[in-house]
Amino acid sequence: MCAMKVVLCLAEKGLDWTPHHIVLGNFEQLNPAYLAINPAGVVPALVHDGTPVVESSVILEYLDDAFPDIALRPVAATDRAQMRWWMRQVDDLVHPSIRPVSFAQFVAPRAGRLSADEQRSISERTPKKEIAELWHRAAAAPYSKDEIAGYLATIRAVLVKMDAALQRSAWLAGERLSLADIAMAPYFRRFEQLQVVSLWDELPCVEAWWQQMKARPSAAKLDMLRDQYAPADHPAARRAQI
Repeated sequence: MCAMKVVLCLAEKGLDWTPHHIVLGNFEQLNPAYLAINPAGVVPALVHDGTPVVESSVILEYLDDAFPDIALRPVAATDRAQMRWWMRQVDDLVHPSIRPVSFAQFVAPRAGRLSADEQRSISERTPKKEIAELWHRAAAAPYSKDEIAGYLATIRAVLVKMDAALQRSAWLAGERLSLADIAMAPYFRRFEQLQVVSLWDELPCVEAWWQQMKARPSAAKLDMLRDQYAPADHPAARRAQI
């Protein structure tokens, strides 16, 4: 999801770039070559003029600074503050809530087949211990229905606020698409993959926003990369629609 934010931003800006596919299921993010770029061992990472830039929200703002011709941040200070507020909602609430739900559905079957030694090796090699804990939970202590419901309730509360905001403006931070919309959109793709589209039931402005996002030419870039890289049996290849 975080890498998708950056792909959308690059596409909206019309920038040329070279993708390097990191297969998370094979733990390529823990290879020394990748850790030299991003010591946290997570994706995405952007290398521009030889300098690595990491963390998706930081990368989005970096791209808007480095390539300002097509600006994706509002001019008005109030709108720009709103943009950053929504980006924080994504980073602080939506992402940490959907991640365990994703692990429970997509990762648990594979994690459960790992031996204790393999699980221990993954944990020891993973720089971010919260991710190591997710792997442990997926393999050994699956999330309960109540836990999953709690995570989804957190997301629903964000989407209720989102619907209210979209009643006042066409986009999350004013009348033009901004980094806030780009940061949020990949999570709707994941909601569809997880078949939890009821999260925005009776939120018509959220639904209209999502349809606008799916209709943008930049969405086709995500489809292209999905078709190029996702294994045929991966849920993203089977169910994603954007």
